[in-house]
Amino acid sequence: MKAKHNNTRFSIVSEDNISPSLDHAIRKTLVACFPADHEYFQSRSWWHCVPIYRVLGRGDGDSVVAHVAVVERTVVIGQSLAKVRVAGVQSFCLLPGYRGKGFSDRMMSIAMEQANRRGFDVGLLFCQDKLQAVYGRMGWYKLDSDVYMSDDIEDKRLIPTKNITMFYPIGIRRFPSGNIDLAGTDW
Repeated sequence: MKAKHNNTRFSIVSEDNISPSLDHAIRKTLVACFPADHEYFQSRSWWHCVPIYRVLGRGDGDSVVAHVAVVERTVVIGQSLAKVRVAGVQSFCLLPGYRGKGFSDRMMSIAMEQANRRGFDVGLLFCQDKLQAVYGRMGWYKLDSDVYMSDDIEDKRLIPTKNITMFYPIGIRRFPSGNIDLAGTDW
């Protein structure tokens, strides 16, 4: 799927179709947008989980000016152990010159429309509190649940306290109550 917005082309790209040159262009954008994590993004274009698809905004040539990746995960919630299939949003960013032009809303809309087509229950993302209003404008809601993650090295632990958790209703309108077990690492 391709869409155009103010001379920037948006497309959904399956992770299987990320070429080495496109991966390099994505990493270049991630390094520019997340300077504190530049060493990490110099070597790979995803955080802790490989995405299943991405929404890319491309400017002149094939430069990547905007990026959002979506991971697939089934999380476990509350004492009832409810299972919810989430489209986990990671590395949502736009280069500085492309901010304030409505690209964020357009990209998130494309990403969540694709999640809906793929049958996800909800979108889930982690962000700093200062971004709550931005994501709230796009239809995301803050969750006040504790969120636990785990990996091969450590048992379950809380996600970093600098992050808040937000959800986007897709297949279900209300997020189940209770603590959230990510059944793996964060993204």
